[in-house]
Parts: sequence; C-alpha cells; structure tokens
Amino acid sequence: MERRAHQLYTALLAHDISNFNQTSRGYIELLLDEQMGQLSDEQLRVLSTCLRQCHRIQSVIDAVRLLERLEQEPPRLEPTDLDQMLREAIEGTQTALSDQDIRVRFTPAGRKVLGEPHLLEVLRQLLGNAARHNAAEMIEIDLQLRRLEGPPPQRELMITDNGNGVPPARRELIFNRLRDGEVHGVGLGLSLARVVVERCGGRLWLEDTPEGQGATFGLSLPLLA
Repeated sequence: MERRAHQLYTALLAHDISNFNQTSRGYIELLLDEQMGQLSDEQLRVLSTCLRQCHRIQSVIDAVRLLERLEQEPPRLEPTDLDQMLREAIEGTQTALSDQDIRVRFTPAGRKVLGEPHLLEVLRQLLGNAARHNAAEMIEIDLQLRRLEGPPPQRELMITDNGNGVPPARRELIFNRLRDGEVHGVGLGLSLARVVVERCGGRLWLEDTPEGQGATFGLSLPLLA
C-alpha cells in the first residue's frame, strides 16, 4: 500500500505542477511576443529568465516521471547507433542554445553499442551541461570515442569542455543529490543519466580535473561483437 501511495502522490504532484507551469509559460510567452504591449529591454530580459526557469521546472518534472517509470520497467536493450545519437544530441543542443557559439569536435567511430532509447536524453544532458555551465565566448566541446578491450568490450566516450569545471565541493553529489537525508544542489539530469547508463550495463563518471580547467565526463557502454 505504501508503494502505491508513493506512486499516486508522485503522479499527482507531477501532473498538477506541470499544468500550473504550462499556464505560467503561456502567459510569459504572450508577454514576450509583446501581444499585450511593448516591453523595455530590461523587462524582456527578466521575462526571458522566467521562461528559462519554467523550462527547467518542466525538465525536473519529466525527470521525476522517467525515474519513476524506470524503477518499474526492465531495460529495453537493443543495438544502438551511438554515432547517430551523438549527431542528434549535438544538433539538439546547438538548436536549443542558439544564442551561444558552441563548437563540437567529433569523429564517428562506427560499430553499435548495447543501449536503449533513453540514452539520447543522457547525451543531450551531458552536452547541455557542458554548454550551459560555461562562460567562454566560444564554447568548445571535444568528444573522443575509443574501444576498451573486455571482457566485455566497451565503447568509451569522453566529453571535455573549456568551461570552469565542477567545484570540488559539488563533485561527490553530482550524480546523487540525496545525502544524509538531505537534498543538495538542483536538477535530476545527471542522477537520471547515471541510472540510464547503468541499466545498459555501462558506467558514467566525472574525471578528476584541476579546478578551473574544464570538466570531463566519461561514459562507457557494452560494444556489440
């Protein structure tokens, strides 16, 4: 009974908050389109910030829903074209953050991995983080693919950016926001990303890099024979 009640409360909260958030987004977009009168540059800036926060609220809601679903569903593993997923994630990130100059270096490696469709969201999350948490005038993201001999053989992806990196105090919590019964940080993106990767039999980690010299995330997935 306790489990069913938990699922009910989660579903109700996600549903109602999503509806309230959608209404707020609609009014903000109406104002930004200046359909209710011309706005000053400062007003446009404030409303744009509010709209970005609404999108972040929705992303948290979507992550909670997906985490709840993944707890109940077995992995749906299938041959996955990692190169194609990376192309889609790169295009999606550059489109979503079109106001930033994002340059991605990527050489396709061929061969498929064992994965599931949610891996695309993992890649979008990792690339989006590399771009959003980066104050450089030109954002540079380097994707390196290599084969790791097994058993079993793996495809390793290293994602390196030219941002300020992850502060040491945040590194322990970056994949797990709950510690000592308290919630730390914001968002569920990387917690969800690790769950998805581990469901595929892979691993997701943060490299130990000097502070202020960018961040490097590593991802490994089983490589198909």
